[in-house]
Amino acid sequence: MRGELPFIIFKTKKGMFAIDLYLINRVEKLERIATLIRRAENIKQASFVPKEVGGWEEEVKDFLKWLLEIAKVRSGKIINKRLGKMRRWNIFRLLGIPTGHSRHVSEEERLARDNREALLALSILENVIKGDIKVVGYGVAEIEIKGKEVYINGRVDPVYTELIKRDMRAAMALLELVR
Repeated sequence: MRGELPFIIFKTKKGMFAIDLYLINRVEKLERIATLIRRAENIKQASFVPKEVGGWEEEVKDFLKWLLEIAKVRSGKIINKRLGKMRRWNIFRLLGIPTGHSRHVSEEERLARDNREALLALSILENVIKGDIKVVGYGVAEIEIKGKEVYINGRVDPVYTELIKRDMRAAMALLELVR
């Protein structure tokens, strides 16, 4: 099963990057959009504007800056929530009040996973968005799904492979694209 992923290519102080425009509205969490950004060296320049992504030239700058602000806010909220739960659990534990150890451990694991995801998104966006963002054009990459692995331009892509395992909406969208 093969298909073509549309990308918009942009330039910042850090270099040339591309963001997947097909999955940008199809991921479950906003933090996962940051993982759709990649270096543009493996993306073929498109001689046409892919029909489903026209009009992003003006919006991509504001969108990436908005996404950076959202990532900052969400990462702060998640860490505050995680620390608050840890404090409460420790107080109850010290007072000898049983509150369900396994429930707290599973909640902590979920919050830690969300925290790592938010911090990864923030790190990617802060690294990519340096200085002015200039749109260069559109690009396409050939995508192929074999079993549980996603190949982009003939190579296994660990980001997309992990994305289809964690994000059901993205997995369904990719399967729709390659049919």
